[in-house]
Amino acid sequence: MRPWWWVFAGLMGVLVVMGAVNADLHGLLEHRASWWRPLVTFPAHAVILLAWWQLGPRWKRPLLTAAIWSLPMIFSFPLHSRDVYAYGATGWQVDNGFDPYVTTLGAAGQPGLLVGIHWFDTTSVYPSLQLDIFGLLSRLAGADLYWTTVAMRLPAVLALVILAFVLPALARRVGVDPRLALWAGLLNPVILVQWVGGVHNDALMVALAAAAVLAACDLGWRGWRGLVVGGLLLGLAMGIKQSAALFGLGLVAVAWQLRRREGDGWGRLAATAVVPGAITVAAFLASSVSFGLGWRNPTAGNPIEATSNAPLSWVASFFRYHELLPVATANQLVSLASSVLIAIGIVVVWVLLGPRGDTVARPWPFLVAVLVVACVCGPALQPWYVTWFIPFFVLCRLGGRWNRLWLLGVLAAGLLPPLQDLISPYVAMAILAVPLFLMLRSWGGTGYSPLPVA
Repeated sequence: MRPWWWVFAGLMGVLVVMGAVNADLHGLLEHRASWWRPLVTFPAHAVILLAWWQLGPRWKRPLLTAAIWSLPMIFSFPLHSRDVYAYGATGWQVDNGFDPYVTTLGAAGQPGLLVGIHWFDTTSVYPSLQLDIFGLLSRLAGADLYWTTVAMRLPAVLALVILAFVLPALARRVGVDPRLALWAGLLNPVILVQWVGGVHNDALMVALAAAAVLAACDLGWRGWRGLVVGGLLLGLAMGIKQSAALFGLGLVAVAWQLRRREGDGWGRLAATAVVPGAITVAAFLASSVSFGLGWRNPTAGNPIEATSNAPLSWVASFFRYHELLPVATANQLVSLASSVLIAIGIVVVWVLLGPRGDTVARPWPFLVAVLVVACVCGPALQPWYVTWFIPFFVLCRLGGRWNRLWLLGVLAAGLLPPLQDLISPYVAMAILAVPLFLMLRSWGGTGYSPLPVA
C-alpha cells in the first residue's frame, strides 16, 4: 500500500473507535462497556497501530498525519477514560468560586455526577496551576458538558505543538534522525489516543518537561542559563501534575553530560542539580498561589482506590476484597510500599546509569529508566502513564533487545484500553500477554530491531 493509504487506514481506525465509544455511552453515566464494544474497538486500535508501523520512521509527513488522526478525536466524547469529567467538575468549581481542595467533585453539577464511583466523594488531586487552567477552560466553554470536554483537549494540542519543536531539536543533539523521533514519540498512536482522545493532563506535563530538558542543553551564561530556564519550565510542568518532578533527575543527568569538564567532581555536579532544583521548587510554589497545596488533603482522591495495571493496586484490591485490613490501613501500607520500592529502584538505576562526579554515565537511559521505575512501582499505572517516557526512548540509542521490548510496550499500551473498557486490568493484561510473548519468542535470537540502531 502507498503511504497515504496507511494514513487513511489510521484515520478510519480512529473514526471506528470514536463511533463505537460514542454509541455506547449509556446516557454518560459510569457503566462498563457493552459486550460488543471491544469486538469493534480492539481491531480498530490494531489498525491504527499497524498504519503507524507501516508508515515507519522514514515517513516524511508525521506532523500532518498526527493532525489528521487527532482532529476527529478533538470533537469526540472521551475515549477509554472518565478523567475529563473530573477536570470539568474542577473547572466548574473554580469558575463558581468553590475551593476544589475542600469541595468534593460530586458537588459540581452535571460533570461531577459523571466522574465515577471512585472519585465522587473526593477532592481534587491536581496542583493549583492546573486548577486555574481547568477553570479558564470551563469558563471558555460556558460550563457546557460537551464543549468543556472539547476545550479540555486544547492543552493536549498545545503539548503536541511543543513536542513538534522539542523532539527534533533533542534528536539532533544526540545524533538521532528527527523523523524517527517524531514518528516514535509524537505520531505514536498511544500518544495521540491517550492525550487527545483520552484527554489526559499528562500531555502538557510531558511536553513542558521535554522543553525543560532541551532548555538545560543551553550553555549560555557560562552554562547556568539553561539550568535556570529548565528549572522554571520543570516547575510549570509540576504545576500541571506533580509527577513532573521525576523528570528533574533526567534533566540533571543530561545537563551534566554537557557541562562536565576535566577535573570537575561532585561539587560541580551538586551545583548542576541544586540550581535547577531550587528554581523548580520556587516556580512550583509560585504557581500554587491561587489554591495553595491543598491537594495534600486527606480528602483528595487516592489512586489506590481503583484497580489499575499497577501490581501494587492488585495487592490493595486483594486486601479490600477479602477485608483483611481496614481500607484506610491497606491503602496506607500499599502507598508506603510503593514509595519504598520507587526509592530503591531509583537508587539502583542511578548506580547503574546515573551521573557521578567522575562520569556522565548514560543520561538518556537514566531519564527513561527513572520514569519506568516510577510507573511499575507506583500505586497506580494506567496506559497513558507510558506516554511519560515514550517520546524519549529513541533518544537513548539502545540496541535490538531493548527496542523489541519498547515495541511490545507500545503494543500493550495501545491495545489494553479497549479490553479494559469491559474487563479488569489484570485479566486484560493476561489475555494480551500471550500473543505478545509469542511475538517476542518468534524474534528469538534473530537480532531483529524494530527501530534503526544508531
